[in-house]
Amino acid sequence: MKKLLLIYNPYSGKGEFPSRLSDVADRFTKAGFEVTVRPTQGKKDAYNTIISRALDFDCVCCSGGDGMVSESIGAFMKLQRRPVFGYIPAGTTNDFASTFHIPKDAVMAADVITSGVPRDIDAGCFGGDFFAYVAAFGLFTNVTYETNQDFKNIFGHAAYMIEGAMRLGSIISYKCVIDIDGETIAGDFIFGMASNTLSVGGFKMPSETNIQLDDGLFEVLLVKSPKKLADLHKIALSLLNHGAESGALILRQAKKIRVISDKPLNWTLDGEFGGTTTDVTIENKKQAFEIMVPLPEITMI
Repeated sequence: MKKLLLIYNPYSGKGEFPSRLSDVADRFTKAGFEVTVRPTQGKKDAYNTIISRALDFDCVCCSGGDGMVSESIGAFMKLQRRPVFGYIPAGTTNDFASTFHIPKDAVMAADVITSGVPRDIDAGCFGGDFFAYVAAFGLFTNVTYETNQDFKNIFGHAAYMIEGAMRLGSIISYKCVIDIDGETIAGDFIFGMASNTLSVGGFKMPSETNIQLDDGLFEVLLVKSPKKLADLHKIALSLLNHGAESGALILRQAKKIRVISDKPLNWTLDGEFGGTTTDVTIENKKQAFEIMVPLPEITMI
């Protein structure tokens, strides 16, 4: 009998997953899995559980928000042998699940794990840490990990928008030298991001149709500091125009990025605080692990 480890955060999103736990476990059991269930007991519990126990299982499934995914992938990347990874979304935004078309309904997501297909995907290395789909600094990047959880539960995506808009009056720029696969770009930046995803914060990425999740390349987006308010409007229009590059908006694809700043930068990794640094290298780990995704749709002719 195949063995499956299910780790879940009972407080993610609106805390609804525990009420679906019996149905999810029943789905896994009927599919031939011997199921071991562990509710997380605090920060890094999922990480430590995967490090110590994952090799005893054929599949490791986590349920929670994007922070749970990040913590789990961070542990996966430390393993010598990586079981298949399954994900049941239970957070507020769930960018990771949206990227892979994993259903928000817990039982339907469990069915993907039992009857979907494994897919190789890239992971990111940030210094000595790992992340699942995005590393970013600057404008709005601290919104997701500073927004009050009760506020998130009530207003959902709007919470990020509201709190972000409240911060527009205090835009900070950072003087950086950024190496992108050998190309050096210097200047004052209000935002920078290396990502491997189709959406961030619930919003679709520019040029999403060109994004490949297993090609060993990040999508890099840099926003230079606007000199006047009208420049912010131009930046927004460029992003809406499928990521058209402009004087203030820089778009690249890259395997490795190094960011050196004149003052400490706060980073977010997958929506969680990722540390403060003035010099960091971010590297794409091509096809680092397998995740269960829905079967591709077949068009009948």
